[in-house]
Amino acid sequence: MTRFTLNAAMEYAANDNIETWIHLFLNGEGNNVGLSEGLKMKRRYWLGPIEIDISYLDRVVGPESNMEYVEDEDWWNYNINQISNRIESGWDMPPLIAENREGSLSVRDGNHRLGALQKLIKEKYYVVIWDDSSVENILKAIQKKYKI
Repeated sequence: MTRFTLNAAMEYAANDNIETWIHLFLNGEGNNVGLSEGLKMKRRYWLGPIEIDISYLDRVVGPESNMEYVEDEDWWNYNINQISNRIESGWDMPPLIAENREGSLSVRDGNHRLGALQKLIKEKYYVVIWDDSSVENILKAIQKKYKI
């Protein structure tokens, strides 16, 4: 089994070891060593991968001027098109990684994947969410978003 897929993440989670998968992914195909190192700085609480409505996720990378990380529009579109093609070809895409920020689910890794899902008008996808205090905080945020 390929290590950097949704199925692999699900397998790690089933063995109560999603944090190991997160760091393997971020230091491998995810190419986000900085996030991995930052996550290791203190204890994190994890939930997922869980399937949620992507409209509840906050993208932080993109060509829009209000993004936390503004990216050149041509480069953004090139990446989105490449990822969209992979998704349409049946790619077992890794889950997105988000942080619960006071009820906001901020995508910290996977913004291009989220952009591709938005372009393809997909409604749901899998995400792994972390919180600095507890899994209960994540559940509260999700319940608030879903109005459960």
